[in-house]
Amino acid sequence: MRVARNILWNAAGIVLPLVVGVAVVPAIVKGLGTERFGFLSIVWVLIGYFSIFDFGLGRTLTKLVADRLGEGRENEVASLSATAGLIVLVSSLVVSVGIALLSGWIARLTLGSTPSLVPEAATAIVWLAVSLPFVLLATVLIGLLEAYHRFDLISIVRLPLGVLVLAAPLAVLPFTRNLGAITAVLAALRILNAATLGWLTLRVVPVLRQGPLRFRRELVAPLLTFGGWLTVSNIVGPLMVYFDRFVIAALLGSTAIAFYTVPYDVLNRLLLLPQAIQEVLFPSFAMLRAQNSPRVVSLFSRASSTTMLLMLPPLFGTLWLAYVGLDWWVGDTFAHNSTQVAKILMVGVLVNAMARTPIVFVQGVGHAKWSAVMHMCELPFYALVLWLLLRGGLGIEGAAYAWTGRIVVDAIVLYIMSMRLEPGLSRTAWRDLAWIASACVVAVVVGLVLTNLVARLVLVLLVSVACATALLTYFTGGRPLLAKSGR
Repeated sequence: MRVARNILWNAAGIVLPLVVGVAVVPAIVKGLGTERFGFLSIVWVLIGYFSIFDFGLGRTLTKLVADRLGEGRENEVASLSATAGLIVLVSSLVVSVGIALLSGWIARLTLGSTPSLVPEAATAIVWLAVSLPFVLLATVLIGLLEAYHRFDLISIVRLPLGVLVLAAPLAVLPFTRNLGAITAVLAALRILNAATLGWLTLRVVPVLRQGPLRFRRELVAPLLTFGGWLTVSNIVGPLMVYFDRFVIAALLGSTAIAFYTVPYDVLNRLLLLPQAIQEVLFPSFAMLRAQNSPRVVSLFSRASSTTMLLMLPPLFGTLWLAYVGLDWWVGDTFAHNSTQVAKILMVGVLVNAMARTPIVFVQGVGHAKWSAVMHMCELPFYALVLWLLLRGGLGIEGAAYAWTGRIVVDAIVLYIMSMRLEPGLSRTAWRDLAWIASACVVAVVVGLVLTNLVARLVLVLLVSVACATALLTYFTGGRPLLAKSGR
């Protein structure tokens, strides 16, 4: 039940700040004005995206420490942590200095249409640079805590930070609307976050307190090799996520982007819960693999079962109620243009969610290179298919088909990789693929046969209750989900 408890903690730390964001963002927009809020939203995005400059060392540290804990070599954790921390500190300082020196140019590039805001935006970028080393050190500390399965502590820190990052601008607004002052407060929160994580890590990892933390040159290569492949995936993956928008803009215009991105952005929020599962699985897979434990099969099976139960209600809800939902939310024009796109994308979101378990398994057992090479190889093919479908007259539906097709290929390849690494997963892999295909076929067929809106609503409600009951049984210590697994 430790994995189930960790998933709940992780989900709370991810989801609750989003709920707060929905409540406070309108007030922030009203207080700051559109242009200042636009720049602040860029700051929020950059703080998250700058985590790529840890070169994957946060996740790498999770894997290598989990390996050593599984093999009974905890005495090596201190040197691993010190080496990873020093690499991240040096690299982050270099990047921070570069950002600070270019702050004026970045501000003019971002807010060139509003020259009066450029000076305070430049100051804000300097404060962003100041916070960067603390942001990256926090990723390393989180990686270490994840290896020790202390997702409760991570969430206890993540929850108030997520809330405060959103609420801080509201607290500052009565005194000033200056972007520099607001970003300075956000930087202070990041510094406090890193300090808190550091204190908790010292309490959780006793070997860090038992002697000097030494940098070891021989650990640099394994840290940067595994972390480098993770970084490749972290760069190429988001590139493919946003690449289609630029192609749509070039070929179909900005109006088409709106009709495409509205359902896309909403549906991809559904991946937050599978993400919560993914982060918990990574150290578990690494440790179980180091111990050569057969429990890796049952863990994989239960994780994919949980993901399927989470995704079935939104799959059926989207395929049966997309037009009504879009019409109610953003109006008839969007409903008319975006409904079919939403249905196609939802299939991809389901497959994407299910593919999270095999990709975490592949990376968690030490083969990050495989997933990175897969992403690099598929990028040019995806770009070509996307261009052909858009030029072929399918419009934004063509973009949705291209994205979902890429996700399906990803999932198949990742399941094949998983079976190659652990033959005992074959049964689970075929079961998962059969579930995905069956769920999509049932959703499409029922959508064609059942046209009554009330009947569709009732059926979605019944599916939701059934899935929620199965999940509740699992998380309260009941019998396995959907089917028994293991070997």
